[in-house]
Amino acid sequence: MNSKINISDFVIELPQVKFNPDDFLKLYDKDYKFQIYTSSHGNVSPQEVSYDKRLLEEPIVKHYLNVFKDFKMNFNYIDADKGTGFAGYNLVCGDYTNAGLLRHVDTYRNASITFPLSWPQAINFHTSPINSNKRIDNWFTDIVFTYEYPSSIVILNTGIHAHSVSPTTKPRLQFQFDCYNTWDEIKELVKSL
Repeated sequence: MNSKINISDFVIELPQVKFNPDDFLKLYDKDYKFQIYTSSHGNVSPQEVSYDKRLLEEPIVKHYLNVFKDFKMNFNYIDADKGTGFAGYNLVCGDYTNAGLLRHVDTYRNASITFPLSWPQAINFHTSPINSNKRIDNWFTDIVFTYEYPSSIVILNTGIHAHSVSPTTKPRLQFQFDCYNTWDEIKELVKSL
């Protein structure tokens, strides 16, 4: 890893915010409909997402909505011309055995409040220019560092920094809230958690 990289520009870990992954894992046993996630550029991903509105009524989701009540979130579905769209939250189930998640910068959110629900899992951050979705030949080059998720909630600066997920045989389960605060605002807000 580049010694000039400041991890806090990419990721904020929240071990002070307690969470039990089992509370979220129970959601996979319910009848939520999943769909293959397609980016706003039309790229099909190896992950399935659920935007079922009933997720927002789940006690565990309501609890964390209260925890993060001071963060800017939007739960109005945003349609995407070529993609799946965005709902402000999602339950994720990924099978990255045959393909990774291509390098990209999130289009509609500044950051992701991510609840990792399976391990190991990781995300790559790249040297691509900030806020760039520039097309490239090799989607997994120029990795600045690979971040291994801890067993705590994390906030990822995915609306600014290019990132990807490498192919892996390990399942990838997550719950996410989209966050629309700036990274500087987020750094201030987490001080009160």
